[in-house]
Amino acid sequence: MSVITVRDLLNDPVFAGHTVLGGAAGLDQVVRGAALVHTGEDLGRVPAGAVAVLDVGGHAGVSSQHLVEVFCRRLQGRGGRMLVVVGRLGAVSMSAVRLADRFAMPVVAVEPATVPGSALAVAARVLALVHTPDLLYARALAAAAPRLATADTIGRILSVVGATLNGRAALVGADGRIVAGGLGRARPATVVRHPSVVAERHAGHVLAACPVSGADPQVWLACEAEHGGPAWQDAARTILMVAAPAVAAWSARELLAAERDRARLAGLLAELLQVDQASGRVPGHVVARAARAGVSLDGWHLGIHVTWPDTHPGGAGAYAETTASLRAALAREGFEVPIFDRAGGWSLWTTSHARPPRSDIERSMGRLRDGLARHNAAGAGHAHHLPLVAGVGRPAAGPGAIAATLAQAQQAAAAAARTGPGAVEWIDGMGPERLLAAWFAEPAFLEYARRVLAPVLAAPDGSTLLATLEGYLTCSSSPTDTARRMNVHRNTVTQRVAAVERLLGGPLATMDRLMLHLACRSVLASRPGPPGRAGGAGGGQG
Repeated sequence: MSVITVRDLLNDPVFAGHTVLGGAAGLDQVVRGAALVHTGEDLGRVPAGAVAVLDVGGHAGVSSQHLVEVFCRRLQGRGGRMLVVVGRLGAVSMSAVRLADRFAMPVVAVEPATVPGSALAVAARVLALVHTPDLLYARALAAAAPRLATADTIGRILSVVGATLNGRAALVGADGRIVAGGLGRARPATVVRHPSVVAERHAGHVLAACPVSGADPQVWLACEAEHGGPAWQDAARTILMVAAPAVAAWSARELLAAERDRARLAGLLAELLQVDQASGRVPGHVVARAARAGVSLDGWHLGIHVTWPDTHPGGAGAYAETTASLRAALAREGFEVPIFDRAGGWSLWTTSHARPPRSDIERSMGRLRDGLARHNAAGAGHAHHLPLVAGVGRPAAGPGAIAATLAQAQQAAAAAARTGPGAVEWIDGMGPERLLAAWFAEPAFLEYARRVLAPVLAAPDGSTLLATLEGYLTCSSSPTDTARRMNVHRNTVTQRVAAVERLLGGPLATMDRLMLHLACRSVLASRPGPPGRAGGAGGGQG
């Protein structure tokens, strides 16, 4: 550190609780010295580039306003950098403020707990910092290192950083959201723009940011202060780089704990899904695990399943961020229950002593919509954002009913996925047609459908044959009704059905026609645009 500015001095604890009365335009001036002044004669000995410290407590019968104005004017003539007024200061006149602003001469009021005598301490501290600028943060950094080594929570790490730099510290995620701590004027989106450690001045504050190597997911450590010149910025870059490994270690511990909890909950859910629904008997060790996890087994359960409406866009990082965001969003809406990771989403359930009436279920669905809306809005526009939908099952009683209500919730969630982000569906609010549509739109069934219909799909006129087969099965295997529906001749339908039977290896009458019908609809629904009707192309009487 080569220089000390007025901003650096104001960030020192000796100026805690200070007030800048005027001359803010001079806060970035370099300070070369300091002197304690009592009289105008003392001012004559203040060197250029120095800070003058005035104790107004020793001037009985003299207006503090008059002192500030006179000393400010004479200090400016000497090339001074700042006037520090120590003691109980009355209201300063506007003329004194305007004078300080015109001279760009910061006038700072400090009202320490002990007066008189404190003016000497302020002057001595400023003089020491000016002549040995490394002292400004060297001792604090030395004291911070062992504290960071033993800080086992992110709150403690941020507390050490904030106290050392006399500012506010925060941990910011890659999506621009604050993970822990807090900032004042600084915008989190500004923090994540920096690929390496940086300290810079902004309007009204100074900000330091440092990406944390090894953290998963990626985070930035940031600290903001009101004042801070070159000395603060040098110290901030150092302390953030020292604190970054502590944050990385904390992140690794959190990730390990989360993975351990996830595996424990996954094992518990697997055992609960195997409980016999008729008897509802739960092994003792499962009851004990559920109690430790805070899972209710008795009472009426309402299953909820959360998933995404489109293809999963990211890897483990996106899934972890979405899981954390979902848990936080649902917790804000009162869902203080364990959330289980499952293939294709997350499951949870709420429990009540009596069967919940429809009004209670609708209120739960409303809170669920609010939670999803909060999550979807918070992450919109971010690269790893995963919008979500949810389904709600039918309330059922006892441990053996958990599997059933969660399975219904998954069915309802599949229907919600076809509606779009933020949708919430209740199994009892859906008709049979929507439930069936949701089922045959599932990726697993679509893959099965394509395997079953592979010979038809591979044919040169496969699209036409597929549409004809779907229409034929919809019309209860009536060639006449199918021809009318597709606007082709009856013989055309007969020819196409015969071609399908040759490709599938047998007459349709001997096959599972419901399965074929659903398979046709699943494949047609997966194609872009409306399914449409294959009309007269290639038609005729034959």
